Amino acid sequence: MSALVLSKVYIVIFIALLLALYVLQRKGMKFNGLVLIALVVGVVLGALARFSLVGESEAMADLSSAFHLIGAGYIDLLKMLVIPLVFTSLVSALLSLSDKGAANFRASAIRFVAMLLILTGISAGIGMLVGKVFNLGAGLVIPGVDLQPSHHYTGVVDTILGMLPTNPIAAMASGNAAALALFSIFIGAAALVVKKSKVADVKPFESFIQSAFEISKQLARFVVALTPYGVLALIANVASATGASSLLSVLSYLVAIYVAMAIVFALHLVILATQGVSPAYYLKNAYKALLVAFTTRSSFGTLPVTEETLRQKFKVHPDLATFAPTIGSSIGFNACAGVFPAMLVVMAMTIMHQPITWQIIMMVMFINAIASLGISGIPGTASIAAAVTLSTLGLPYAIIAIVQGVDPIVDMGRTATNVNGVMATALTVDKYLEKEESNSVAEVQAV
Repeated sequence: MSALVLSKVYIVIFIALLLALYVLQRKGMKFNGLVLIALVVGVVLGALARFSLVGESEAMADLSSAFHLIGAGYIDLLKMLVIPLVFTSLVSALLSLSDKGAANFRASAIRFVAMLLILTGISAGIGMLVGKVFNLGAGLVIPGVDLQPSHHYTGVVDTILGMLPTNPIAAMASGNAAALALFSIFIGAAALVVKKSKVADVKPFESFIQSAFEISKQLARFVVALTPYGVLALIANVASATGASSLLSVLSYLVAIYVAMAIVFALHLVILATQGVSPAYYLKNAYKALLVAFTTRSSFGTLPVTEETLRQKFKVHPDLATFAPTIGSSIGFNACAGVFPAMLVVMAMTIMHQPITWQIIMMVMFINAIASLGISGIPGTASIAAAVTLSTLGLPYAIIAIVQGVDPIVDMGRTATNVNGVMATALTVDKYLEKEESNSVAEVQAV
């Protein structure tokens, strides 16, 4: 059998596998199982093709084009989600801040949000450093991807200026998600100010944004449902180009991201210790929420347990105990928006032989902190977060799908880290406010 004929056989097998995934999906097989099957089958199919078509460049190109059609199509649909989700979720989140009336509450809410975003940025830095130590992406190849970023890093000042929304429409057209995020913050902040004095004027806009956000989330669900097919195609393409090294790289990523999340978790405990909360006391009271988060892999699903833990176990102020897990399940995920995208940046830049400098690390920390306002609390949160960061740096989206096969395992740790960040931040802010109030009382008594 000639190599070209064999490549056609592999294409037929690939189509059959796509149909098999569809049948399993229609029969109600769980999403995680489908993705895991797609990963394993993709590695096997790609490895077999590499072994049997070694040295046959024309046949391999023929097969790769079939993989690329499905894989690139999935990546393009993922890109499509970024703009509507970033804009609608950011503006919606900012408008919701006016739902609570008291000035004291707003002060604590602003502190909570600011600290959560700072922790997300720090988490991104940790992810970058750990990824660099593990040399993630070494030996990995993404077939069909230009080994040069779509635009080059030109320094902190130029990069920040490039993120300013001088032309919001152009930012949307070019996929400049960071510029769109800043524009969305400006729009949300302006609407929030107008809402204070002219509620009726803002109501139609608010209703439109909320409706658009819900529609965007449903659109995201449609695209996320296609993940098994995209993973099969992309993994098969990578495995056919790099062989077993692709699987080893994914396993290295799995170990590295759990190491990074453990460091972030430890950082949370250190911050709490500075406010007089011992790690033993905290873990004894927080373990239930963390366990629920780890097993359900849903911050929204864990929300009632998180609120109960803050309110009953830690005696956090009732308003903050309600606000923190609610807003914390919508913005500023330390792992999903911090560690995860940062590690993919390391993998992509290593594959493309681009230097990972301190300037790049600082920029990723800033981008992830800002972008985390507009991508959490939606289907495919971590993937959207990574897409925003990768698009801002001009790096290939395809790296997202390479690690999707182990994403269910990673997502357990990510969700627990996210929820831990929310609880630790809420408790830290509450303790800080307690000390501030005590000092104020002492000053009044002294007078």
